[in-house]
Amino acid sequence: MSRAFILSVSTGDPRLNDPLWARHVLSAAEQAGIDLFVMGRPGARPFDAQVILGWAAAATSRIGIVAAVPAATSHPFHVARALSAVDYLSDGRSGWLPLSGNAPAGMAEDMVAAVGGLWDGWSADTLIIDKASGRYLNASKVRPANHEGPFFKVAGPVNAMRPPQGHILLLVDGADPVAVPEADIALVAEGQKLPARRRLLKASVDSDPAVVAERFGRGELDGVHFELNDAMADIAQMAERFGHLVEPREGKTLRDQLGLALKELA
Repeated sequence: MSRAFILSVSTGDPRLNDPLWARHVLSAAEQAGIDLFVMGRPGARPFDAQVILGWAAAATSRIGIVAAVPAATSHPFHVARALSAVDYLSDGRSGWLPLSGNAPAGMAEDMVAAVGGLWDGWSADTLIIDKASGRYLNASKVRPANHEGPFFKVAGPVNAMRPPQGHILLLVDGADPVAVPEADIALVAEGQKLPARRRLLKASVDSDPAVVAERFGRGELDGVHFELNDAMADIAQMAERFGHLVEPREGKTLRDQLGLALKELA
């Protein structure tokens, strides 16, 4: 798959709870060519991002919508079920950013492992729904997760189908690093290293686009990430200064568009 330049933003603005304000901002971000809109970030989660993603899926058509999910107040079963539903509602445009926050060390990592095991409990062709034969699913293709970690014990299977992306896009943030080597995208500060398939450098809107493009060409970064302060003003500046670096996307799911392979069953 080709390597795409990725443009990403995040906000912890409490006004995201207001659908009218949020719809306005999401529309502006989508029109600006932004690839990922992360709802919440370390130390700024004044809303339930998983709830917002539910209606944001229908309010957008191209942009990837990402929920920050705190390990301290989340359970893998509910996370897997909710995010699987959002991935269907958005036609495979969802992602998540697990956060450790005030949780005990290792809890966020255990949550990620448990959620992945629940998603792997279903194959894409498990559901049959054949009225003539009366068969709803192929039980032989349902695999209980039976996850037993230091914090979570989850048997499964989850009562939701496997997401269109297999596993929805997994992000990690260097400001609250979660040690998951299978992460798709890492949001990092200058000089910081986190294991991930793509690395987005945290930048400011006055960063030099030419320097960013040069570093992308050398493989030093795979895109840039901006933490929005004044959402509408920042998005407008990003579109003007960095929009030309984002090429037209092909493919239906977020993974397709960003050149990241679907997560296959083991």
